[in-house]
Amino acid sequence: HSCYIVFAASCHTMPSEVPSIPLVDLEPFLDGTNKADVVEQVARACKDIGFFAIKNHGVDSQIISDVWQSSTDFFDLPIEEKLKSMSTNNTDYPYGYEQSENLELAKSGNDNQVDLKETISFGPDNPLSGMAPRRYPSDPPDFKATVANYYAAMEELTMVLLQIVALGLDLTENWFMDKMDHHICALRLLNYPNLVEEPKPGQLRAGAHSDYGALTILKSGGPGLQVKKDVDHEHPWVDVPTFAEDVFIINLGDMMQRWTNDKFVSTLHRVVVPPMDGQDHRRQSIAFFVNINHDTIVETMDTCIDQEHPLKYDPVAAGEYLMSKFLKSMSGKQAQHDDEL
Repeated sequence: HSCYIVFAASCHTMPSEVPSIPLVDLEPFLDGTNKADVVEQVARACKDIGFFAIKNHGVDSQIISDVWQSSTDFFDLPIEEKLKSMSTNNTDYPYGYEQSENLELAKSGNDNQVDLKETISFGPDNPLSGMAPRRYPSDPPDFKATVANYYAAMEELTMVLLQIVALGLDLTENWFMDKMDHHICALRLLNYPNLVEEPKPGQLRAGAHSDYGALTILKSGGPGLQVKKDVDHEHPWVDVPTFAEDVFIINLGDMMQRWTNDKFVSTLHRVVVPPMDGQDHRRQSIAFFVNINHDTIVETMDTCIDQEHPLKYDPVAAGEYLMSKFLKSMSGKQAQHDDEL
């Protein structure tokens, strides 16, 4: 059974077809008792809104709570300590501590305001990925272990989700496997501090953006996340509710939309500023960005092309596409390949 959170219908949608975010129970897929039902629920959500939530996903709750505490401890450090983890060259090492990223800039070129958040990110622990080795802060002491354990758990969950997505696209269950054997997935821990002064007009905790890669696995902590079905201004932003502790929120990225010839959608989302009411509105979250092998050529899937849906996109190398998007998102930094975006 799915629990639904309803969106406002788009102008061409009948009331009976209002898109919604389903909470999908993965257990029937994992134990093999009803794979088809899970695949159908996920595929419908991917076509309608590009967002769904999952429970009974098999990730150990201790692994989640351990990295959550480590994340809290890291962001509680003095700023001078956190700045030691900042990358000095985002092309060589596009990870580490960051506090001045502007997500909306990468999406629209609209250099509105710096987002009100801080993050620390890590890439794969695999030389074959082509990415530089991880650089862990020395404090907190258990940070390296908890991050590594969580990253590994997310790798396992990713492969399950990609099996479900593949079947939903009428591909073989393991179609994504050889595109993930030296992946460049990124883990990002996020902290949205309590506001000490009124934000500037239009300033957000995280500006409106869609994600770049194949999909994202989000452990969300608290209210503020909103999603928007359509890019135009007619449709309202809708709050994503705070689910139970063990639920992950999944959303598709731009690369998956491109790969599927727009059959599956990558949806705008943002994190809004809480009220200045003297309450504790600190918010944390943990995002795992599923990025395929850097040398994979993303060529539209055959199952997504027909007479009614002709080919829309040229092939693109995954790594170049992701890096150009990432560099454009960094404050004050423009991508070298703007014409490719």
